[in-house]
Amino acid sequence: MSRAVLAQVLLLGLVLLGPAGRAAAADNGQWSVLPAATAVGQRPYFYLSAAPGTAVHDTVTVANRTDRPRTFRLYTADAHNTARDGGFALRGPDEPRRATAAWARLAQERVTVPARGAVDVGLTVTVPDRAEPGDHPGAVVALEERPEAPATGPGIDVRQAVAARVYLRVTGPTAPALAVEDVRAEAGADGGAVVSYTLRNLGNVTLRPRATLTASGTLGRTVLRRDLTGLPAELLPGREVRLSTRWDRPPALERTRLTVRAEASGARASAGVDHAANPRLGPALALVSALLAAVWSALGPASGRMARMSDRSPEPTAPHRAGFACFVGRPNAGKSTLTNALVGTKVAITSNRPQTTRHTVRGIVHRPDAQLVLVDTPGLHKPRTLLGERLNDVVRTTWAEVDVIGFCLPADQKLGPGDKFIAKELAGIKKTPKIAIITKTDLVESKVVGEQLIAVHQLAQELGFEWAEIVPVSAVGDTQVQLLADLIAPMLPESPPLYPEGDLTDEPEMVMVAELIREAALEGVRDELPHSIAVVVEEMIPRENRPADRPLLDIHANVYIERPSQKGIIIGPKGARLKEVGMKSRKHIEALLGTPVFLDLHVKVAKDWQRDPKQLRKLGF
Repeated sequence: MSRAVLAQVLLLGLVLLGPAGRAAAADNGQWSVLPAATAVGQRPYFYLSAAPGTAVHDTVTVANRTDRPRTFRLYTADAHNTARDGGFALRGPDEPRRATAAWARLAQERVTVPARGAVDVGLTVTVPDRAEPGDHPGAVVALEERPEAPATGPGIDVRQAVAARVYLRVTGPTAPALAVEDVRAEAGADGGAVVSYTLRNLGNVTLRPRATLTASGTLGRTVLRRDLTGLPAELLPGREVRLSTRWDRPPALERTRLTVRAEASGARASAGVDHAANPRLGPALALVSALLAAVWSALGPASGRMARMSDRSPEPTAPHRAGFACFVGRPNAGKSTLTNALVGTKVAITSNRPQTTRHTVRGIVHRPDAQLVLVDTPGLHKPRTLLGERLNDVVRTTWAEVDVIGFCLPADQKLGPGDKFIAKELAGIKKTPKIAIITKTDLVESKVVGEQLIAVHQLAQELGFEWAEIVPVSAVGDTQVQLLADLIAPMLPESPPLYPEGDLTDEPEMVMVAELIREAALEGVRDELPHSIAVVVEEMIPRENRPADRPLLDIHANVYIERPSQKGIIIGPKGARLKEVGMKSRKHIEALLGTPVFLDLHVKVAKDWQRDPKQLRKLGF
C-alpha cells in the first residue's frame, strides 16, 4: 500500500488493548478478526461513514487457524491515545463505552470457532441523532475465552486478544484544531536539556501531526532547528499526549527561546519557553539580552544594515512550495467538481454528461505553506472524432508537464477497461508521483468504498508501480478534500508563489463566460447533442452612456451545433429553451464578473465541426 495507506483509511498496524497495554493486531497467527472479505479481496479494517440518526451494517469474520476449537468473547471498544507515547490504544472489555463502542452491536458476543474454521458475525453501528460530527475510532476485539494452561508447572494465564480497527466518520462539519501547551526545558547535569511539551487535538478529526523545535538566541540568532520525532501516528479527537526530546548542546552563556511548532491537516499551533543552560546565570543573561535589544533599537538606520547582514542566516522555516497537479481520469469521474471544491469556488463547469471538460482548466489554491495549481483535464477516452483525439492529446501533454498526477476513479463504478488503460499509461511515467483519488464516495456505502480502495491498490500492483497515496474523497460532501490538498502540497517543488494572492484561475474571462453558457446548454439535452454543443463569445463590451452606478456589459455569444436538426432542440418551442439557457448562465456570469450583464445568444450550425480541422481551429480547439 502507499505510505499514507489510503490516507486516513487503510491504517494498519498494532493496536493496544486495555490498561495493561498489551499489543493486539488483527491477526496473531493463531486467530484473526477482520471485516468479512468481499469479491475484491480481504479488507484489513472497517471504514464506516454514517449520518446522525442512521445505521450502517457490516460483517466480522473470526478465523481460527489452530487444530482445536476456540471460544472468544467479542466486543467493541473505543480508541484513545496512550499517555506514554500517544500510541493507538483500546479500552478494555469492562471499561465504559462512550462512542463507537456504545453505538455498535454485534450479533453474537461469544462465538466458538471450529478448528481451521471461521465464523461470520453481524455488526451494526447505530449513530445517535445528536452524535458529534467527525471521527470516532474504535475496534472490534476477539478476546480468548479460555486461555491454554501452561505446558508445565505453575504459571500465569495470559488472555490474548486480536482487534480489527474501526474508522467511523459521522458526517457533518469537520474542524481540524491543534494546540501546543506547557513547553518546559529542564537542564541536565551533563549540560544538556530535556524539552517536554503537550500536543492536544482540539478538533473533531484524527490528526497526523508534524512538529519542529527551534531555539533562538540573542537578537534572534537561530541556535537550533530540527524536526521532532516520536510523535503519535494518529492523534485522536479530544486526546492529548505528553512528549519530550533531548537537546544535547545548548549554549552555555546565552539565554535562548525554545519554540515548539506543530501542524496537521492545515491546523497550526506553537508555544515556547525561555531557557538558560546555567540557571544561576539566567537573570544576568536576561539583563544582557534586554540591553542588547535596547542598543539594537537605538541604532536606527544602522540597525537596518545590520539586519540585512543577519538575514543571511535567518531562522529556517519550512520551505514554501508551489507547482502543478493535474486531475486525470475517464469522462465524468468527478475531476471538475473536485477542482472546484479544492479552490473553494467555481472555476470549471460541471455536468452529469461525459466529456464536459474540453480544455485544461487551472484552479489555484493558496495556502501559507504552498500554492497548488490544479489542472483539470478532459476525460481520457476512446476517440471517435478529431476533437476526441485532440482532447486526449491535451491530457497526455498535461500529465507530462505537471509535478503530481491525480488519477480520479469514481467509487460508484467498478474499474473498467478505460481505467485500466489510463493506469497502464500512468505506469510508464516513472518520476512523477501518482495519487489515486476515489471520488464520489457520498454515493455509495462504506463497504463499496473499501472494495474500490483494494481494487485500485491491486491495479497498481498488477502494473508494477505504487501509488504515492490512495485517497477516498467526496467533493460534494466535503469529505477528505482538504486532506487531499495536505498530501499534494509536500510533493510540489520548493518555489515562491507562481500566481498573485487572490487569483483563483488564469482562465480568460471570455473563455469562462463561454463555458458557463455551455454548462447551462448541457442541462436536459440527450443523445449525442452534448458532444455537438460549442460556445464562442464574440465580444464583451460595456454599454455606452450608462450611469456610473448602473453599468451594463453586453455579451454576444454563438452556440454552435453540428446539424440543422439540432437547432430546434437548443432553441425550444418559441425560443423557450434558449431563453432558459440565457437566464441560468447570466446569473453565473454576473457573479463571476461582478456586473450586470445583457446576454445576446444566437444558435448557429457548424457542420460536423468535431471532425473538421478548420472548424475546430475556429472554435478554439
